[in-house]
This record gives sequence, C-alpha cells and structure tokens, in this order.
Amino acid sequence: MTFEFRIPILPEPEFFSNVKLAALSLAKLGGAYATAPIVVSAGGHADASEICAVNRWSRTYPVIWRPVPHPVSDRGFSSGFDRYAEPPRGDVIILADADACLMRPIDDLLRRMRDAERPTVAGLSAHFSPFSRGGAENDAAWRQLLDAFGFGDTSLDWRYSQSPDEVFGGCPAYFNYGFVVFNKTAFTAIQPLIRPLTARVLDYLKDKPSIVFSGQIALSLAILTAGADALPLGPEYNCPNSDEMLTYGLRDAADIHVLHYLRRDQFDRHSFLCNRDEFDAFCSKPFASLVLQAFQRHVLSLTYPFYGEGVTR
Repeated sequence: MTFEFRIPILPEPEFFSNVKLAALSLAKLGGAYATAPIVVSAGGHADASEICAVNRWSRTYPVIWRPVPHPVSDRGFSSGFDRYAEPPRGDVIILADADACLMRPIDDLLRRMRDAERPTVAGLSAHFSPFSRGGAENDAAWRQLLDAFGFGDTSLDWRYSQSPDEVFGGCPAYFNYGFVVFNKTAFTAIQPLIRPLTARVLDYLKDKPSIVFSGQIALSLAILTAGADALPLGPEYNCPNSDEMLTYGLRDAADIHVLHYLRRDQFDRHSFLCNRDEFDAFCSKPFASLVLQAFQRHVLSLTYPFYGEGVTR
C-alpha cells in the first residue's frame, strides 16, 4: 500500500517549522511512514530555490516543495487548491494542515481506505456549525445552502464533534480540514470539483461570517457531487491540543493518532518551534492538560525538532 501527505503553507519560517515537525514525526514511525511523500504546496509567490536553501534539513526527508504557480498564487486559498493539482501518487491521499502531526500509526485507517470498494472520504466532523450554535438556525442555513446547490434532499444526519446533541442541529458530512483522507477514486473524482465549488460557496456566503468556512463547505458539496461515501473518524484522528475531546469521544490521550495543535492559549502554533525562548518554555512547562503532556513527550522524542539555529540539520 502506498500513501502520501499534502500540506498547504505560506513560505514563512513558522510554516516551515510545522512541516519539519510533521516530517520528523513520520520518520519516527518508520517503514512506509518514513518514505511517504510529503507534498507541500506553498502559496504567497513562493520561490522554489529560496525554500530549498532555507530548508536544507528537508533533503533527508521525502519532502516535495511545490510553489503554487505565480499566476494563481496568493495568501488565501491558493495553497489549499494546489493540494488537488497533481494526480494521486498512491492508494491513499491525506490532506493535512501544517499544524498537524502523526503521533501513532494509522495502519487500520489506511487499509480501510485502500480496500474501500467505493470512492470514500474520511474525516472528523467539524467541531461546531459554520452558521450558528442553535439547532433550528443551523438546520435552516444548511437546508438553504443545499437547496441552492441542488442537494435539497440531503439528510442532515451528521453531528458536530463538539456539539453532538440534537439541540445544536445536524449537517451533511462536514469535515474539519485539518486531517482528511481520500482513497484514490474519491480524490480523482473530487479533484476537479474543489476550485469551482469553492468559488461558488465564496460568492454564496459573501458578506457573511461563515465565509471563513467556505473551503470545508465546498468539500461537503464535492463529496455529494461525486457521490462519494463519507467515513466518520473519531477525535483520535484529529485531536486539538487541549483536553475537550476527552469529553467528546477520546478515551485517553495515549490513543491520539493525529494531533492538530491549532489552539493558541498555551503556546503559539506558528512560533513555538522557531523561537528559542518559546520552544524552551514549551519543552519545560508542566502542562496540566493530558493531551498537551502527550504532545510535549512526542516533541521531545524527536531528533532536533527546533527550527532556527541549526536549520540546516
């Protein structure tokens, strides 16, 4: 079985440091994880030679730096779109945010995706509604959007991962984009749909706060358009760097496969790996959070995860 990772970034040290942590984490797992391609789409008019020059550490890892072509490059959606630009390299394609890393193998999920007989997309339901925290308002907003895109008969039978009660309303398969897994047939079918659907969603949601979730909503519509199956994943496959998922389905911090360190109240995800003082503080801090303790142990187990002095290592 073959698989690959695709990560969107801006060409800045903060994002490079996240990619380094992701690469070191996969290398630690060994085997196919250590050799799986890590395709990094860099927006913001990135220069390939400059990226390689400041990331000499990546020469010993299967990192493929892919600057977004200048005519379509920007600091917004371009790097996310670019993850869909190339055909699949393997049986399973994993789209991950830069601030996500594997802490344990995901063999069972990979096999399940490879062996699926139909196009299949797997992910963790987004934590909350993109429209409202109230059930009736949420359902009405989804129903209006789905009607506008020709999917008015779609059931709202999925629940949000941090608001699972019926009182918060339902949704179609609506995944947090931090970690989404495709089998090859699903990726190939959805690949040409993402850009035009995202453009339509952006237009539909213009001047509305929920426009920031346009990418995730477009993926939901692409899954429906392609007729792909949606596989729900538990929080162990996309766990934030805080303890709330221990209330919403995570049994133990030791069960975490994928840590998505998007929360910024305990440390800054964009700078703690490339600012020496912040890195040292992270490494030495006695975190009360069980999830953060697990993440701290993981980072400390890696070979030189700091990105800064010694960047060429």
